[in-house]
Amino acid sequence: MAELFKGIGRAGILGAGVTCILFLVLGGCRPQTKLFTIGMVNDVSVREPAFDGFKAGMAKLGYVEGENVKYIYNGATGIEEKVIDAEIKKMLSQNIDLILALGNTVAFRAKEILEGTNIPIVAVAVGAPVESGLVDSLGHPGGNLTGLQIFDANLKGLEWLKMVVPEARKVYLPYDAADSHSKIIMEDLVKSAFQMGIGLIIQAVHTADEAAAAIDNLPEDIDAVYRTSAPGIDPENYKISQAAIRRCLPIVAATSLDEDVLLTCGTSVYEMGRQTARLADQIRQGVKPADVPVEMAEVYITINLKTAEKIGLHIPTSVLMSAKNVIR
Repeated sequence: MAELFKGIGRAGILGAGVTCILFLVLGGCRPQTKLFTIGMVNDVSVREPAFDGFKAGMAKLGYVEGENVKYIYNGATGIEEKVIDAEIKKMLSQNIDLILALGNTVAFRAKEILEGTNIPIVAVAVGAPVESGLVDSLGHPGGNLTGLQIFDANLKGLEWLKMVVPEARKVYLPYDAADSHSKIIMEDLVKSAFQMGIGLIIQAVHTADEAAAAIDNLPEDIDAVYRTSAPGIDPENYKISQAAIRRCLPIVAATSLDEDVLLTCGTSVYEMGRQTARLADQIRQGVKPADVPVEMAEVYITINLKTAEKIGLHIPTSVLMSAKNVIR
């Protein structure tokens, strides 16, 4: 360096310094920051709005796609674990810095595959993360995974069902036969529903078409349809909603589905993604996932007055005032 400046003199050195400062201001001498590369793995398309919300949240935190952050997403994988595993491994081959895992199944597969690595996982829209063993605790998740927990809206949704249909006594509930989490919550739902004076008519189905066909043939004494999260049938829930409308049955859901649902007591998939951006940013700043507390997703009530009109149901003003979103 001394040889480089020999003979230039003090003025020359100062001039060179000013020039470099100008380059720094204009970007010419700015050191290149490594792109924060995030791979998103998602099994069902109904959760895809979370990706848009996540990018919006990251943008608000100063991340500009193509400049300091890169996103890799190849679309919904479907619910087969071997396909999910292949997608996670594909992400690893692309030198990602973090995996955004949507849903319990993807989160568990990512946790197993990435065990022993230092690649962080941020799970989105996961239910019962402590009870299921996904994390050690909400305050200190442990390992290389943290994320956003879905509020258990299943029981709350039943309460809302009674508010909009006080006379409900028998309620049809189709659930995804292939989803282990759906099976787990059924026992608690049956007990809670019984305490509310509701008898749940539970049926394991494999497709939305199967559930819709069942609704078309339900006995006349069924008062409503209730939906909990079920990855295998959620993407085509509109078929279930339309079947319920044909039978003039109120359909209440404890998860965000299609707009034809009469009342949704659940979280916004988009907002969950946006909320999760904060967690990814903390990890980017050097906080270990094990020390980033699992957050709770905010719950929203959405009521569709168009559906209410189609089935001839009056929604009390007091209920409407409690809703965050009203579709008119």
